[in-house]
Amino acid sequence: MASSNWFQPNAAPGRAGNAPATPVEGQPPPSGGQDAQPAPFGGGAFSFLILALPLLLIFVMTRSQSKKQKQLESNLKVGDRVVTQSGLLGKIIDISPNSPRVKLEIAPGVNVQILKSAIQGQDPGEVAAADAKVADAAKDKKS
Repeated sequence: MASSNWFQPNAAPGRAGNAPATPVEGQPPPSGGQDAQPAPFGGGAFSFLILALPLLLIFVMTRSQSKKQKQLESNLKVGDRVVTQSGLLGKIIDISPNSPRVKLEIAPGVNVQILKSAIQGQDPGEVAAADAKVADAAKDKKS
């Protein structure tokens, strides 16, 4: 049959038998058997960007939303018709600058207290009606 060492692995290239390889003068020692290759896409810096970019985007978006909400809260005045986040429509009847709450009339004689932060904006029906009134007044002036 074949030789008796057919099941044994071949010696590593550059090695003769089991003897360790001796470094040649003037050459650096081998680096673990394989050449070091750079990590794909820049390694750690790229991984950091992959993680940091979405966090930065979320921070910027939340900051702009909070700025809009603070501006809306500072522009509220008595008599404004507003819509809340829950969908209630009403008219502001009492607002105190130091309190986070406002009184809202949602029906004749029905008043509720809500947080300023729960106000989503002006009533879109009232804004459209006000714009239509301004347009009609401008048309009447021209005639």
